[in-house]
Amino acid sequence: MADLKFSISFSLATQLDMLKAVNKQVFPLLHQAVNAVGQATAASWMQSVYKAKLWSGEADAYAQSIKWTMTGDFTGEVVSNYKYAAEIENGRPARDLKQMLNTSLKVRVNAKGSRYLYIPMRHNTPGNNALGAAMPQSVYDIAQTLAASMVTGQTSRVSGLNAMDIDTHEFLTTPQNTYSWGDKLVTGLAGGNNYNNMYRFGADSGDSKSSVYLTFRTMSEKSKGWIIPPQPGQHIAEGVSTAMAPKAQMAFAEAIKRTLKN
Repeated sequence: MADLKFSISFSLATQLDMLKAVNKQVFPLLHQAVNAVGQATAASWMQSVYKAKLWSGEADAYAQSIKWTMTGDFTGEVVSNYKYAAEIENGRPARDLKQMLNTSLKVRVNAKGSRYLYIPMRHNTPGNNALGAAMPQSVYDIAQTLAASMVTGQTSRVSGLNAMDIDTHEFLTTPQNTYSWGDKLVTGLAGGNNYNNMYRFGADSGDSKSSVYLTFRTMSEKSKGWIIPPQPGQHIAEGVSTAMAPKAQMAFAEAIKRTLKN
């Protein structure tokens, strides 16, 4: 779990000779300063998450997990319990996506007994790159004229994992969509092979008209690639902590100064 912790401790025994009485009633301004710094730190952490190189769903989940709590009259902590916070902060190891062939119920098996998956790849339209790079305008100009494909229903099939339900001893099944296929993008267009055989799916919602653009790639046991390289840590929390530390000390010193003047 990535976290930012602020702990403020001090001793006024030599000046006031009343250490046990030092609490938020005696130093209300310091108590307020700690709370204000904690809230500001949480807000800064959230803002930094949204500025980081994260896809929108991950950024939302990470930012919404950030919480500030007071742990004492003059102490508090800002924490995140997002399950991927440590990976984002400290770095992610390389991942072999073909490991899904060992676990996904959607696995299929060909005539030779080799396992494979169809992987839908979504392509963003120009101006919408929150989840990745957008397709070139030249590709989009053609893609949006394609006759739409659509999902017409859903059936089920036996999973290629060859796994059984422990209670019924029947082979596990997985849902399977049925499609009405429209046009697909022809090969050889500018933009490279990423857009070969791309389909347009209607994604209308009420009066709002929109489309989703997908290609379907096959990942098999013999496929090359499908390795996500290691990702360096982004150290978002560390950066926020470093930036806030001098501001916090100034706020706490000023609160103590004002209190002792009264």
